[in-house]
Amino acid sequence: MKIAALQMVSSADVTANVAQAGTLIAQAATAGAELIVLPEYWCQLGLRDSDKLTIAEADGTGPLQDFLQIQASRHGIYLVGGTLPIQTGTTDKVFNSSLVFTPKGERI
Repeated sequence: MKIAALQMVSSADVTANVAQAGTLIAQAATAGAELIVLPEYWCQLGLRDSDKLTIAEADGTGPLQDFLQIQASRHGIYLVGGTLPIQTGTTDKVFNSSLVFTPKGERI
């Protein structure tokens, strides 16, 4: 199995980070990677630790999770979503979560 560990220079700009991740995932898949791993907080490297609260998603739904699911199924790869913030039910804390998707886009 060919594995790609992606390296990114993430910023506070989530849109730019998602676009960069998409490009890198496509390049790795084209090169034959079957398992692709994004880095910790690939989606946002905020200026403050609290910045991640603004992009936190409910578990199982949201644009970042949708992006990972779509990328895994589009490229037919296993995709490890580095770290992204999942809501805890309180407004001042998140679960720093690594999500894994199958080549069919199923979260495991």
